[in-house]
Amino acid sequence: EHESGINAFAAGHNPANAAIGVTRGAIETLNRSELQGVIAHEFSHILNGDMRLNVRLMGLLFGLLVIAVIARTVMRVAPRGRDQKGVGPAIVLVALAVLVIGYVGLFFGRLIQAAVSRRREALADASAVQFTRNPSGLRNALVKIGAASSGSRLAHPEVDEVAHMLFAPGMRRLFATQPPLLERLKAI
Repeated sequence: EHESGINAFAAGHNPANAAIGVTRGAIETLNRSELQGVIAHEFSHILNGDMRLNVRLMGLLFGLLVIAVIARTVMRVAPRGRDQKGVGPAIVLVALAVLVIGYVGLFFGRLIQAAVSRRREALADASAVQFTRNPSGLRNALVKIGAASSGSRLAHPEVDEVAHMLFAPGMRRLFATQPPLLERLKAI
């Protein structure tokens, strides 16, 4: 409601319980054909089962993060002093190994998530053009995003959690989940 960036997303497990969200910036900035292109793009995510895939990827990444957080907590509360059997240092070493495995897994998980999301975005763009039979609507929406001062950026502090589900980049991140705007424009 309070986002000035031009963006949208699809959420839900299947078409029966899906929803499409659009920012206030998209509603106020885009004309009818551009908004149709954006909605068709999100609708194609619903029909292609991308939301189900996104939920699985989010679950996998969250699981890896939980493993790392548990290991960090164990390291914090593990006994530090030497005892007769050396259990304290062994616990710390095992927790450190699990912590490293969790964060390395999270790194590669985000890398995979970005690659999958970029591929699914290209498919959604092509499907949106097919649905609307008007490539100029989606193309012009992407041009407006590139030209707008706020672009597609979102101000919400938890945008990182849903960045891979957005129509356009909602934030700067190491592993981009959307292809660059120019690459998308050339494909349309």
